[in-house]
Amino acid sequence: MPAEYNAEPSDKSTMSFRDNFTGFWNLWKHSVIQRDYALLDEIHPHRIRTVEQSLRREDERGRQQGKGSLWQRVQPENLFNSTPLLKLSEDGRKGAL
Repeated sequence: MPAEYNAEPSDKSTMSFRDNFTGFWNLWKHSVIQRDYALLDEIHPHRIRTVEQSLRREDERGRQQGKGSLWQRVQPENLFNSTPLLKLSEDGRKGAL
């Protein structure tokens, strides 16, 4: 499957999801990318710093919107009733440039 939704699968230059993410993860694996967390804190003092903060925030947001807890929303019987998590899922990979 092509990494880009408008890519032509038969084109030799089309990159697969695997090829695309292999390069991305190798950058992280070999510590090529460094983050300056002090600078990030200065620019965005209220940023989400941990996975726990993100999950708690999403849980609270869902409860306020009447969707239930995060745990309830990720149960197999509820997954098809919820909003897709990724844009590719939202538009069925039919986005336009």
